[in-house]
Amino acid sequence: MYRISYAVGGPNQRRVTRSVAVFGGHAERRVWGGTLAPCLDFALPQGRTLSLLVSQLVDARPAEMNEHGQWVLQQTQGRRRRAARRQPNLL
Repeated sequence: MYRISYAVGGPNQRRVTRSVAVFGGHAERRVWGGTLAPCLDFALPQGRTLSLLVSQLVDARPAEMNEHGQWVLQQTQGRRRRAARRQPNLL
């Protein structure tokens, strides 16, 4: 399972959407001009499928279900993020 971020919409109204999805593999789809374009296939939890052009994918991170039944990003060893602490102003 992955948390993916992907761009949708045209160049004038582009926005980024985030979803939790299962990676289904690589595929090729025909675009408007009739040429083949490499795509990434995903399955969303509601059962819908999502096929993205490689250029639409912004970010993909592994996710897992926690003990409360919520999807959370997996913590990789050595890459823990800590909250930034304010340094006291000594001047």
